[in-house]
Amino acid sequence: MEEETKVVKKVGLAKQPKLRTIDVELAQKLNTGSNITKSSALIKLRSVVKNEKLTEIQLLKIWKGLYLSLYNTDKPIIQEEVSKNISKLTTLFKDYKDSLTFIKCFFVILQKQWDYIDKYRVDKFYSLARKMLNSSFQLLKKKNPQHEEGSEEDEARLLMNEQIYGGLGKIFKSTVLNTSTDSTTNTNGILLHFADIYLEELFKVTQGHMEPINLTKILLPFVNFLTKSEDDVACKRIKERVFDRLLTTYSPFDKKDAYYLPKVGISNSTPDIFPTDYEMFSKLFFKCASSKDTLGQNRKTLYGLKNQFKRAQAALEELEELADNIVLDENGDIVENPNVNPEDLEGEDSEEEEEDEEFDIDQMDSDDSGEGEFDDEVDADDAEELDDEDEELDDDEDEEFEEFEEEEEEEVPPPPKNLKSKPGQKNQQQQQQQQQQQQQKQKQQPPAKPTQAIKKQQSPIKPTQVTKKQQPPAKPAPIIKKQQSPAKQTSPKVAKKSSRK
Repeated sequence: MEEETKVVKKVGLAKQPKLRTIDVELAQKLNTGSNITKSSALIKLRSVVKNEKLTEIQLLKIWKGLYLSLYNTDKPIIQEEVSKNISKLTTLFKDYKDSLTFIKCFFVILQKQWDYIDKYRVDKFYSLARKMLNSSFQLLKKKNPQHEEGSEEDEARLLMNEQIYGGLGKIFKSTVLNTSTDSTTNTNGILLHFADIYLEELFKVTQGHMEPINLTKILLPFVNFLTKSEDDVACKRIKERVFDRLLTTYSPFDKKDAYYLPKVGISNSTPDIFPTDYEMFSKLFFKCASSKDTLGQNRKTLYGLKNQFKRAQAALEELEELADNIVLDENGDIVENPNVNPEDLEGEDSEEEEEDEEFDIDQMDSDDSGEGEFDDEVDADDAEELDDEDEELDDDEDEEFEEFEEEEEEEVPPPPKNLKSKPGQKNQQQQQQQQQQQQQKQKQQPPAKPTQAIKKQQSPIKPTQVTKKQQPPAKPAPIIKKQQSPAKQTSPKVAKKSSRK
């Protein structure tokens, strides 16, 4: 009887099946060495993702199996195919929240296992990270179909769009761009690669067709990392590959960043431009740099980015002003706007300056031409009146000239006669006298017409007269009245008197 009971117990234990959940079963099949078993497990996983709702713990177990499946896969072509099939699972979930959870579990598992990936297998996991990031942005495009503006469906789409952008930002902030010291990985390899490919994959999916506020939301995790991280290498990489590219490669300023790689064999007529709100980023960087929670070593980087985005906003405003004068013709070519006059764009100030210049030039021409005509038409009676007035002015000038010469004679004493001097001293005295006479000539301003009364009062021989005779004939002495040309001196006076009349 005892033997029979033992046999019954053994048979009962053998009939009871093992209870295994779907996630454990799929993870075990994905970890096998057979490629046929792996492919069948992926096909089954696709159907499970479409029809069933999985928890975060179940997704973590499935991702552990997917990681081991790719880890044990050889040959680059097969690795690329497996990576594509894994990344396509992101867009198969019914609810976008499950898709976000699937993305979060991928980065959690990748960070935990990153230290165990050797240099021979790191490239295929770099490729998987790129494809998963691309599928994450595909989620924005797939879950947001276009509807008519103002409808209820359009409002629901916009609300879902904001939730997806905000959800992706939270996932990246808590996993890859986590700044806490309790992070699961001690290396920054996945972070550096993530910064390199972020904007590239975002532009591949959206082609720049996104709102500036959404672009700001999806880049907020990088701003938070620059504010609180102590990793100088990662901060420098994020600045160069994310924010500098917004100012150069993905901007309307026709510039390329230092790490830009040209696309060989791909002709793209449309420029790569993101709708960036430079003013918003400038204010955001300034607020983060001036915060008390910001690390001191990161303030310089944040203030530098603030100044760069501020200058970019000013350059963008200049481009918008220039674009107002450009239109497209019937053939689609860029031409100048015929309705806008370039003279109107210069402003009223430039027009007033041109009018002033034209007025001055005309006035000068009329003055120059009027003097010669008036000299030719002077009458005899007018000339006699002008001569009488000139004689009265000459008498006044003669009196001033006499007073001026008397002062000079008092200042310059005559040389002593009785003193005997050596020949060397005489030469020195003569040189000093010549220097004094030259200085007096520079100060002296002789009048135009000296009178005859001055001739009688002057002595026949004076040292001052000798020096005047020694002068070149181009400058005649002011005493001689005959050598002066009265016609040349009176002509400007005649013109002045005529202008007064």
